[in-house]
Amino acid sequence: MKRFTRIIVLMLVFALLTQSFFVNAQDDREAKTGGRFVVADAQSNVSLDPFVTAWHSWPHYAIFSTLFSRDENLDYVGYLADTWEVSEDGKTLTIHLIKNATFTDGTPVDGAAIKWNLEKYANPDTGAAQGADLIGLLTSVDVDPNDPYTVTLNLTSSYAPLFYSLSGIEIASPTAYEAAGPENFGTQPVGAGPFKLKELNTNNYVLLERNDDFTWAPEENAENTGPVYFDEFQVTFLGEDQTILAALETGELTYAGIPTQNLADIEANPDITVAKGLDTGLTYVGFNTSKAPWDNKELRHAFAYATDNQEVVTIALNDLAVPVSQPLPPSIWGHNPDLDAEAIHFDPDQAAAMFDELGYVDADGDGLRDNPDGSAWEVPIAVQNDDTNRHIAEVIEAQWSSIGIPVRLDVMERTALIELTTTGTHDLFLLGYGYQDPSILAYFFEEDRKGGSNRTWFSSEELSGLLHAADSDLNQETRYEAIQAVSRYLMDQGMWIPLFDAQVLIGVRNELKGWRLMPNLDFNYWDAYFEAGS
Repeated sequence: MKRFTRIIVLMLVFALLTQSFFVNAQDDREAKTGGRFVVADAQSNVSLDPFVTAWHSWPHYAIFSTLFSRDENLDYVGYLADTWEVSEDGKTLTIHLIKNATFTDGTPVDGAAIKWNLEKYANPDTGAAQGADLIGLLTSVDVDPNDPYTVTLNLTSSYAPLFYSLSGIEIASPTAYEAAGPENFGTQPVGAGPFKLKELNTNNYVLLERNDDFTWAPEENAENTGPVYFDEFQVTFLGEDQTILAALETGELTYAGIPTQNLADIEANPDITVAKGLDTGLTYVGFNTSKAPWDNKELRHAFAYATDNQEVVTIALNDLAVPVSQPLPPSIWGHNPDLDAEAIHFDPDQAAAMFDELGYVDADGDGLRDNPDGSAWEVPIAVQNDDTNRHIAEVIEAQWSSIGIPVRLDVMERTALIELTTTGTHDLFLLGYGYQDPSILAYFFEEDRKGGSNRTWFSSEELSGLLHAADSDLNQETRYEAIQAVSRYLMDQGMWIPLFDAQVLIGVRNELKGWRLMPNLDFNYWDAYFEAGS
């Protein structure tokens, strides 16, 4: 009898503790719930139809969910996807969906909905900019007849950037889309995201309200898997930097990008926290390797030894960047810090010795190096005509001139510079790129891209094979190793002199708590809330 009594007492204690836990959790949620999160983005003044717009930003990813997301290590994690398997040949991807997601019209996010979306993106007649790489790649999507929440993507070939694509394309309600039609869905969007449309004021703002049924934020990125704490989310169509900063300082905006020239003022504001992230890109000096003498690898290496990218960052960018010595910056998955030990680093004595050995010496005593045949030498660099790029180029010019290299800066509009690199008549050029997947290297170095995005005009069978291996492996572990092989090859050939990965500056009002800036610069608001009384 005593034992039975003890059991009853323990059960009552457990019940009371459980009730207390849930009451406390509910109280915590209620304390955090409320407020309007406001950002500025003039480019978001576009259609909210993901199949129509070419710009996908704040409102789109608030209204719609995606199959995959990325965590703090830039690894892919499930969002609408729960688990997945890739076939041995990489030509099929089977995705098991979470089973609790619904669109805001009440219809399920099941295999049939995913099939409808992916096949619509893959249809060239749709004309969708997002997910366009599914065209010619995705042959069909099969829904498991025994499990309506399992789909299999059938591909023409193995395509490693597939996860990148699937983490970007938004999943819309087929029922709502077909009811509204493409002419109306852009102003009547229905998705399965954390918010839903409340008001669209053309040319001024889009106002979203919380989706109270949303409970499927990726667990790897959120303690609060939903619903979000904000009552509302407003994207204001402001575009002028100083207007945006003024609105941030007065509290009209919660979040805003900070121009570097305004950093000191914003950092001095006690109501704003400044976060610094790395842009997902790289600035570099490139060589046209189809044109002598830039087809000489040793000469390219000599220029790399003559370049101090840390000084470039310090003088030209006020240390608001990170020096990079390999083709992929730290902000792009596939970067390997161990490769820095194999990279060329600033060594002006080594550079001078290499120029001497190659015959680029001062033949007439004017302090400038000449061609090996004794004729005057000139090194032209094509540079964009904005202040930042001019300043970067001027620092490099000073570095090279210090060891006798005669430099000529050819300053021009960006469009003219890009056009010049397609002709094959250029010499050196200063450019940069921004992307979030290592497949960007194929974009710049595939042989069939000469005259287009292959601005170095370099190609080889070995490089083509390495690029194909890296971009056709859906296994992320083995793909990572394949990417290292590509990076090593590019570093050895020296078609680029990597310079830096610029920092991005973000200002956030201090009354907002619990937010995170992800490595890919996504603003993670799953756990964010406004402090009580703010």
